Amino acid sequence: MSEDIAFKIQLGVILPKLKQSVSKNISTIIEEHVTLLREGTLPNEESTSMEDIKGLIMQSLEIFLDNDVLPEIDKKYNPVEEVPEVAESAEEAAEKEESAEAAA
Repeated sequence: MSEDIAFKIQLGVILPKLKQSVSKNISTIIEEHVTLLREGTLPNEESTSMEDIKGLIMQSLEIFLDNDVLPEIDKKYNPVEEVPEVAESAEEAAEKEESAEAAA
């Protein structure tokens, strides 16, 4: 896919959906972080920059996507095929019978 098409999809589909569905929630999360950081900052200390907060949020989003969202989607679209158990060989079956007879 060309970069131009991907960018148009991003601007026209993905970003509007994110804005509609998660903008309010993520804003609330960020505001809570800012409040906590401000409460933990002494009056003579420099406050945390929005760039630092953005970095923390981006790392958190990446971890969230990698651990929670993407694995579930991967399972849905790429299910793991179960390998059928291999039937016992005739030798193994005979050995089990002999062991059972010997134990009796």
